[in-house]
Amino acid sequence: MSWQARASADGWRGVIGTDFTPATAAVLASRVVKAVDSKRVLVGYDCREGGADAAQAVVSAAVAAGAAEVRLVAHLPTPTATAAVRLGLVDLALLITASHNPAHFNGLKVKVAPGGPLPRAVEAAIETADPGPVTAAPDPVPAEPLAPWLDAHMADVLSRLSARSELSVVVDGLGGIAGAPFAEFAGRLGWRALSVDGGPAPDFGRLVPDPTIPAARQRARDRVVAERADLGVVLDGDGDRVYLLDHRGATVYPHELLALLLAHREPGVGLGVTAASGTAARAVAARLGIPVHEVGIGFKHLSPLLAAGEVDAAGGGVGDLGFAEFGTDRDPFAVAVLLADLLATSGRPLAALVDDLRAEVGPLTWFEYLVAGRSAVDLTELGHRALAVAGQAGAVTGVTTVDGVKFWLDGGQWLLLRASTTEGGIRVYGETRDQGVPAVLVDAIRR
Repeated sequence: MSWQARASADGWRGVIGTDFTPATAAVLASRVVKAVDSKRVLVGYDCREGGADAAQAVVSAAVAAGAAEVRLVAHLPTPTATAAVRLGLVDLALLITASHNPAHFNGLKVKVAPGGPLPRAVEAAIETADPGPVTAAPDPVPAEPLAPWLDAHMADVLSRLSARSELSVVVDGLGGIAGAPFAEFAGRLGWRALSVDGGPAPDFGRLVPDPTIPAARQRARDRVVAERADLGVVLDGDGDRVYLLDHRGATVYPHELLALLLAHREPGVGLGVTAASGTAARAVAARLGIPVHEVGIGFKHLSPLLAAGEVDAAGGGVGDLGFAEFGTDRDPFAVAVLLADLLATSGRPLAALVDDLRAEVGPLTWFEYLVAGRSAVDLTELGHRALAVAGQAGAVTGVTTVDGVKFWLDGGQWLLLRASTTEGGIRVYGETRDQGVPAVLVDAIRR
């Protein structure tokens, strides 16, 4: 049997029923358990169609591969599973989820000690390893309650909370599995949570559970304004990406949130960013005098930097933020603790802090688009042509290829083109001073 699901920024993903099935999930899980030699395994799944069946197949495969203890938890948020590994409750977490991808996708995420994704070298070896026989367990394994795992996760991150403030917060899990847990966590922070999420649904309420998409943030934005709430929090399908809205309903981009939290913490040893991260965090790092390490897209490239102590704050462009005091992986629950401390200590609303940051960094507009079509094109040529159409050809100051092709422009502007690992086509990211330029660039690339 050939494995068809594609390696992604975190684990493997594929279309349900074709690229991804319980059988293929079992094969991959068998390979993982044998490769990392883990005895205590936690298996979780989100709300996608067939997720429970795939999780049962993974449980069977893990047992057959030599795991001594396998525990199953339904609707287990990815950060909570990661915390279980980090806290030593299990050795390995296998998660049936396609994260922020549309409902017709599913996949497998893997979390290993000290609490992060598989190293890429191990991931590559797993893709070609011989799984051996994969047998089914005689009876389905009952799922355990989520509450004890969630309590352990929440207690750990809350132990680092040093200041509280009473806020009203709109929480939207986009029909995934993290909305209700995060709303509960908000209550433990002393915030009043207003949920707009209808709860876990296989089709995510006909939404794409990706907070980077502006339309996915609309209902939270509307509720923030209507309720005059202090904040909006929008999470992805499995809860490891987060976007914030201020009291005006305006988006606070991940690199801006990272910059604010970086400035609030004690100056650290370094900042890790992906090629798609915005300029604000870099600017704050420069002011603090700490080095910036740029890596490829996906937190799996940032986790090793946190684990090695090369950086103590890290973030990508999609709401994936992590801090060394909370482990080596992204965690919106940990982000909320730092944000609560920042707001309580400063005594200022988030909007005011963001306005000050933007005044410091400059008026840059961050954007991300997916352009459908063939990804096997010359991205360098494509980028130069698009920039010429947008009247930006003369602004190019350099080109780098950390992940895809990135065009550095004057004034902190940039454009990144890279092949999409899951949906196909080309991902287009960037920051520009002129708000009209992104649409022109994307239209030129599409044509």
